[in-house]
Amino acid sequence: MQEENRKKEYGKPNVFKAMFGGLKAYLTDWRNLLGHALLGVAFVVIAIWAPINLWLKLAIIACLITLNVLRMKAKSRKQSDKEADPV
Repeated sequence: MQEENRKKEYGKPNVFKAMFGGLKAYLTDWRNLLGHALLGVAFVVIAIWAPINLWLKLAIIACLITLNVLRMKAKSRKQSDKEADPV
């Protein structure tokens, strides 16, 4: 009986699997990598002349991540709409 319950549990979508799949998709997208690389270079260049507060850096990085996630969702939604309506 317990083995059957375990088999049913493994058949369900796993939260960690979805989370790691999303993280993998985020980290392998070249636009996200480019955005983070450019932001890192900008932080280094700006830090030479005017140091930036740590909390401001974290806020900027959080905004970049949010915008990238929204862009990826919009892209996937647009792609699924194209597949549904090929006209």
